[in-house]
Amino acid sequence: MRVDPHTGEILDEDPSGEHGDDVIDLDDEPADQLVNQPDGTGRDVLGELIAGLVPTTGPDVQVALPRRTTPGLAPQEAAGSWVAVTDASAAAPLVGPDKVTVLTIPRTLVTLAEATVDRGPLVTYIESLLPAQTGRRTGGRTRELGVRALLVGLLLLALAEQAMILRDVVAVLNGLHPTDKHRLGVPATVTERKVSRLFNQIAHALDPSPDSPHNYTARRAAHDRIREAHPGPDNLELRRTLHTAARATHEQTLTANLAALRYVLDRGLDATLPSDPHTGSYAVDGSALPSWSHQFHKQPRRPEMLSDPDARWNGKGAGWFGYWLHGVVRVGEVDGPDTPCLVERIELTAANADSRDAGLELLTRMVADHERADEAAGRPHRARRDILADRAYTSEVDRADDWIWPVFALGFDSVHHLTANQIGQGKRPLLNGAIVVDGQPYSPRLPHHLRDITPPKVAAPRSAVLAYQQQIAHRAPYALHAVGGRRDDGSWDFGCKAMSLLGSLRCDLKPTSMAKPPTGRRLTTDPAVFRPRTLPKICGQQKSRVSMDELPFWQPLPHGSAEWWKSINRRNRVEGIFGNVKNDAAQNLTRGRFRVMGLARTTLMSLFTVMAANLRLMQTFTARQRKAAAAKAAAAAGATPVRSVRRKPRLHTQLRLEMRERIGAAQELAAAGDARAAAPPGSPPAT
Repeated sequence: MRVDPHTGEILDEDPSGEHGDDVIDLDDEPADQLVNQPDGTGRDVLGELIAGLVPTTGPDVQVALPRRTTPGLAPQEAAGSWVAVTDASAAAPLVGPDKVTVLTIPRTLVTLAEATVDRGPLVTYIESLLPAQTGRRTGGRTRELGVRALLVGLLLLALAEQAMILRDVVAVLNGLHPTDKHRLGVPATVTERKVSRLFNQIAHALDPSPDSPHNYTARRAAHDRIREAHPGPDNLELRRTLHTAARATHEQTLTANLAALRYVLDRGLDATLPSDPHTGSYAVDGSALPSWSHQFHKQPRRPEMLSDPDARWNGKGAGWFGYWLHGVVRVGEVDGPDTPCLVERIELTAANADSRDAGLELLTRMVADHERADEAAGRPHRARRDILADRAYTSEVDRADDWIWPVFALGFDSVHHLTANQIGQGKRPLLNGAIVVDGQPYSPRLPHHLRDITPPKVAAPRSAVLAYQQQIAHRAPYALHAVGGRRDDGSWDFGCKAMSLLGSLRCDLKPTSMAKPPTGRRLTTDPAVFRPRTLPKICGQQKSRVSMDELPFWQPLPHGSAEWWKSINRRNRVEGIFGNVKNDAAQNLTRGRFRVMGLARTTLMSLFTVMAANLRLMQTFTARQRKAAAAKAAAAAGATPVRSVRRKPRLHTQLRLEMRERIGAAQELAAAGDARAAAPPGSPPAT
């Protein structure tokens, strides 16, 4: 098949060579440009592209785009990505050489975007939701732009770290090489109408909002048809029945749309993840995502009158009008190998929604998808270890049924912070006589000065944290330990260190333990600390069962211990991923970078932005791993390691160093003056 590179026109076979040497023969193009899907041989094409193992040939994409500014910010430009040219100004939406720039998209990004979109069932699923283009009974023109081309254009724009503007997608698709256009099914000329029409069709098919203009109009039209078809007071009961049925049908449609939207989110992110299963620990958090609409300080009473009917106000901090972007991020194991910081699942909710409900929904979908994938691959279910979350998920004083217990029911252990109301000794002991301190069971022998330890504040110095950890470590001899695994109902069997199974403590409340000789590793409790009137149940028997209701905030590691700090610090990975997604030098998912409104449209734009961030972070991780492996191999071969060039200090750091030198010089002059003043008269000055 022969294509004219200037017009994209498909030409007939021309053995005489009349069309010239610039005509491109698609049959001679490299296979990696024609097909980016796995070829059935077990190759991970996406992984090879990320690692740079697949050679890509062909020209880069040159796209002329207008400069845009975000309200209140300077023009956003990615250093090294934009080159202003005068020739492109005439064909750009904004006229003037200072308002038009040319974006160069590397060839590798084009291949990567196409391979990512082709990796899963995203294209075929979305096509199934849209009106059929073949065998239609109705008239009208057949849609020329395919879903695959639109998805590649959106992902390519996000990979190029540009604003997610539909008009820019038009420019990207028009700037593709003719071979790429032919392979993607892009028409010779892509108009803004074609792109916006297809994008809106997809958004309508995935829209779960009852207040969006499309769904609100459809609901009102259905009820109006019922009133017109059955007027009069005689049909009052019939109309009520039909209205109830119409509302139920509408709710079912919205529920189906929500399920479809979540399916698109999950399959889109799955396409950016490595094929190897994760180790099993995740961090959950949410980040603010302001809406592009006008931020009403006094909202209209009817949501459908808002330009963004799904956005809401949140009073956290300075407040914002928009959405929560919830995410589940992969984290490594404690003292385990390094893992890439990738987003496994995302979801958008209104800014006033409960983060715990959204987090549990994300984890439930993730577990269901993991089990389905493992069963399809014929392997055991992957491990489920820790879920790390901040205080926003465990803020209830005496309740754990809204986060910690559901997380356990999913097969995970919750590693979490405790609020000020949850720190210290509990109001009442357990039924077996043990006391609860910081959510953990302890022996009644625990000294009183170890029961209420105030944790250090946020950003406290390292010395304060170490002192707090040392105090927590003094509780270790009195801690109760789980004997065996946790049961399906959430209960444990606990025993102290003086029990026969452990035998690492001598306690007079367990007379059998006093028969063991005292050693350096076997401590003895002080009988003067606590003398109960009756022997507690936990002390009168080797082990005692504790229900999950009695320990609502239990976690595998004692809160505040050095091991717990090392584990909970992994939660910073989720802060890092949100920082990457919102980084103005990268994807920059902030207000003004996407100019669509509504839950479905905003979710789609956020999806491609997060997909691009995943691919970028995976590329960075792979390059770092290859560099470390090369350095290790060179060191094993006896080569001298190459010292990295130290970068120039930042301006603030450089100023501090200069001022420190000036302070040191002033101190030397003052010290010399003091020495001369203290010397006897007539003595020579010190040199």
